[in-house]
Amino acid sequence: MINRTGLGIACALGAAALYGLVPNFTRGAFVNGVPSMESTLFRTYVIAIIFAMVAVVQGKRFAIPRAAWPSFAGQSLATIFVSIGYLVSVQFIPVGLAVIIFYLFPVLVMLAAPLVEGRNPGLPRILISIVAFAGLAIVIGPSFDSLDIRGILLAALAAIGAALQFFSGRAISRYLTPSVFGSLVHIAILPPMLAIALYTGGGTIQIFPGGTATSAGLAFMAGLGAVYVFGYMGQMLSLRFAPASTVAPFYNLEPVVTTGIAAAFLGERLQANQYAGGGLVLAALVASSLIGRWKR
Repeated sequence: MINRTGLGIACALGAAALYGLVPNFTRGAFVNGVPSMESTLFRTYVIAIIFAMVAVVQGKRFAIPRAAWPSFAGQSLATIFVSIGYLVSVQFIPVGLAVIIFYLFPVLVMLAAPLVEGRNPGLPRILISIVAFAGLAIVIGPSFDSLDIRGILLAALAAIGAALQFFSGRAISRYLTPSVFGSLVHIAILPPMLAIALYTGGGTIQIFPGGTATSAGLAFMAGLGAVYVFGYMGQMLSLRFAPASTVAPFYNLEPVVTTGIAAAFLGERLQANQYAGGGLVLAALVASSLIGRWKR
């Protein structure tokens, strides 16, 4: 197992900054005629092809060792959860709210890491988790009747998937390089993603000629594909160089980027309780980062 903590953190920060663009590009594509599920399908196809080309140039073999199959299955399932949950949630709720819910995942990673290692999580971790979930309750509670439950549940599903993605990504990197397993994972999830896109679209794909997608929508979708490729590579490299519990807190940069861009370019403004609850979630994430540093 490779342990180069500084390089892992640098990759995490770069990936977080790029990932911060993803929901905004998805929202921009959606308001310009591209269904969120089709944006998700497009980015899955792009990364599968590009990573396969990188692996071929590197001379890598597309073979999954028997010992890697459990982590490969976990990574595939987690990627489906994140891809569908996070990106499609912005079709039902504001980008800023989706990112607050989704960004419970570093707390989930922090809480689960000791359990995976067979140790008690400890009182500080439990208290931080309580603060994070209290913040989420403040965000959602007063506005629950006016929010679309589908968006809330999808963002929550994505948070669970992201936590699983970190642990399975660290595990599978023992056997395969990011270009190989990144390509194979996205090839594996292409059929279900296509089936879901066709089902939600009534049997049609709107990005094809004659569909609802405009040139602006297609441009946003293309941008989404590009930033996702580099963001995912950065994330998997960060997990190759350092443990999940070490790098996960540094992805706190992503919600700052996401909400800032949503406010500046999409004109989104959250309610007072959502800012207050989001502040609690962010405080919990910062505390989780500090605990991670103290434990090392």
